[in-house]
Amino acid sequence: MGIFAVGVWSIRQAWAAAPRRVAITVVLALLVAAVPSLQVVLMAQFVGALTGADSFGDVAAPFAGMVALIAFTGPVEAIVGTLQWRLVDLIGLHAKQEVAATLATLPPTVLADPEASAQIEAGNKAAEDEISFLYPHILSLLQQTLSVIGVFVTLAAMSLPAALLVLVSLAPMVLASQRIARIDSKMWDDVGKLYWRSRYLHQHLVTTTPSIELTSLGASGQISAKVADTIQRITDRKAQTYLPILAWRLLAGVSTSLLLGAALAALIVGVHYGPAAAGGVYGVMAAMGAVGGLGANLGYVVEGSAPFERYQILLGLRRETREPVVADTADSLVVTGLTHTYEGKEEPALRGLDLRIDRGSIVAFVGVNGAGKTTAINAIVGTLDAQEGTVAIDGRSRADMSFQEWVGHFGTLTQEFGRYELTVRESLLLGTPRTDVTDAELWAALEAANAAGMVRGFEKGLDQQLGSQWDGGVGLSGGQWQRISLARIHLRSAPIWILDEPTSAIDAEAEQEIFRELQRSKAGRITIVVSHRAWTLRGMDEILVVDAGRVLERGRYDELLARGGRFAEIFAEQAA
Repeated sequence: MGIFAVGVWSIRQAWAAAPRRVAITVVLALLVAAVPSLQVVLMAQFVGALTGADSFGDVAAPFAGMVALIAFTGPVEAIVGTLQWRLVDLIGLHAKQEVAATLATLPPTVLADPEASAQIEAGNKAAEDEISFLYPHILSLLQQTLSVIGVFVTLAAMSLPAALLVLVSLAPMVLASQRIARIDSKMWDDVGKLYWRSRYLHQHLVTTTPSIELTSLGASGQISAKVADTIQRITDRKAQTYLPILAWRLLAGVSTSLLLGAALAALIVGVHYGPAAAGGVYGVMAAMGAVGGLGANLGYVVEGSAPFERYQILLGLRRETREPVVADTADSLVVTGLTHTYEGKEEPALRGLDLRIDRGSIVAFVGVNGAGKTTAINAIVGTLDAQEGTVAIDGRSRADMSFQEWVGHFGTLTQEFGRYELTVRESLLLGTPRTDVTDAELWAALEAANAAGMVRGFEKGLDQQLGSQWDGGVGLSGGQWQRISLARIHLRSAPIWILDEPTSAIDAEAEQEIFRELQRSKAGRITIVVSHRAWTLRGMDEILVVDAGRVLERGRYDELLARGGRFAEIFAEQAA
């Protein structure tokens, strides 16, 4: 990404956010840009007036002009700076909103990819801490470019070689800035994944549920040490860039100083001593300030092209945006030859899964931990791209639908159910794109999940804040959180339900009520359940026994027990 692209983006974002502020800032910046060349002219006039002056009145006009410039410049620069920082906030707001909107379109398969995760972290870091701050440097760059041009024109009238040397003095800064940008970009290739890990570990220290567990285990210090180690690795990698960057900056500074010194020498040699020479010397001095400022800002902008590129890469991950929908119905779910092997593993986690479920049926997956049940579920829902096989809903595969349309067929409750610390109402509404949900529907979903009594006991009912870390919030047990999650699935009312251990944290009495409700309401949907409790399997229309990624047995509860196979081995003690 070139500085032109960075500049255009920054100005467009600023204009879109506050066009009047941008217009005022640009006008004032143009006025400030004219100051160096005006100072050169006034200095020459002032020195000329001093040569033959008999009283202050003979030099009053150029003197007053210089004083007016000085008095004008300070306040105007203060106004410009204030307006700029407000625009920085607005540009940063837009960048962060774009990142959030992009992340909202990404399927879990992308988020689970380590390379994509590193790109997301790098782009997010750029949006939060870097690219919005480019705008003041870009505006200053434009202002100082005009200042240098003005000084060049003024000097050229006195000494063309001096004016040309002033322009050439910019070259070392441009070259150094490009090299520094490459060093910075290479560094981010290395630390992006480390930032992602640091953020992940840090969340465990500040999120209530994992922090409670870590504290009870006495393991908070271990996680803290891992955070510190990751930050140390980031710091060490950044430190490797300091000397090369310093070397390039010193080289650019020395080269620029030599060229400006040569410009000063060319001016003195080429101009007769007198007012013009004095004005010219002042002009070179002004050029030094303008070139120094221009070079510094050019360096910031060129170096800023690296985080801007990271930001653009993140936005490039964005998928097609569609309004979320929930499908009305699904008559059949057909799985054919589903096979998947995880990276780094030799044996498949899932081998040739075939399955057909029609509306009104409940099918259970059972097996020991690691048997392949969760892999099968993830491949069906679409959070994992299986390497072989197909999944079709009413004859249409995932390839025939957008991701949003596909997931709109599912209501999924995983073992890692979400504990969204919002109000009860807000948490439930995460399950549906509808905006016309009534309180009666919310209560019905809570009743179906055996959670209505709990919510009625809250001081604010549906509007009760969840999570004890918030003002007025209430803490929930694992089972209570699971009921809220299950209520969210009921409210969603998707035609295919995937319930992975939906009552693992719930007491036995509530569990019976929940499974009775599943059986009572099963006619309108396709239901897949993963369960380790024998009694919950008695009413299943079909049970698939998964072991080492294969379906070893399938049938109804009594049939499988009678066979004396793998199912009987797993559930013999519970079934006794």
